[in-house]
Order: sequence, then C-alpha cells, then structure tokens
Amino acid sequence: MEGREIMTTDVVSLAPDMPVEDAGELLLHYRIHGAPVVDANGQLVGMVSVVDLVGRVGETVADVMSPDPVVASADASVEELAGMMLDQMVRRIPIVEGGRVVGIVSASDIIRVFLSLHEAPARPGKEEAAGQRPAVARQRPSQS
Repeated sequence: MEGREIMTTDVVSLAPDMPVEDAGELLLHYRIHGAPVVDANGQLVGMVSVVDLVGRVGETVADVMSPDPVVASADASVEELAGMMLDQMVRRIPIVEGGRVVGIVSASDIIRVFLSLHEAPARPGKEEAAGQRPAVARQRPSQS
C-alpha cells in the first residue's frame, strides 16, 4: 500500500507570518496536532506541532516551526512511511510533489492500516467457537 492511498488530501496548512495564537486556534478548530507551513508560492517551508506553540505567545509560525521537515512522495510505501516516522521521531509526514504539499500522512493513518491488516478475531473466542470452554471463565458473584 502506498502513501497516496492513505494520505489526507485536504491539508490544513499554516503561513509563516501567521501569529502563533491564530495557528493554535486553527489546529484546535480542525482537531489536528500539527500542520505544514507553506509560503505564498505554496512551497513547503516547515512543520508546526501544538507542542511548538506552547508558551510562544506574540511570535509567528516562522519563529516556532521546524524547518526542512521530513517529506515523502506519494508512492512511498506504508512501511517506508512508518520507518521514517520512527527514525526521525515525527508523527506526520507531508507528501510532496514539486515542493508542494499534496497530502499528509499521520501516525494515526499508519496505525489504521496496520490494524486493518491484523484485525482481532471475531467474537466468540477461538475456544468457544470450537466448542471448548475458554481458559478463563467468569465467576458468578457469591450470594451472601
């Protein structure tokens, strides 16, 4: 599976000259924990997370952003994206074409994919389905 299959394409982005307070409100409004920073030409220039904003009142996004963010192409595999997140200790990776953000993949997106590949067995449990008693049975509360 590739990044293009799981990425969010309606990406919320921030401007470098945006006040930190406005950036925080935008992240809260969309219930996201970070966003790419793009310049007036639509080029990716950084990333900001909610942690970057804490205690930075009166500053701009450019003051608090992480420049040169980790990026990937849309054809990067889910495994590659997960590895990049682990290696670089980031929770979101912008998907970029020609310097422009075309999507974003978050750690939550990766987890959803891995969970869908390894779904839990349906209830009843394996033992019960095979007509066996489960290894741990519920005890009835004692009546006193």
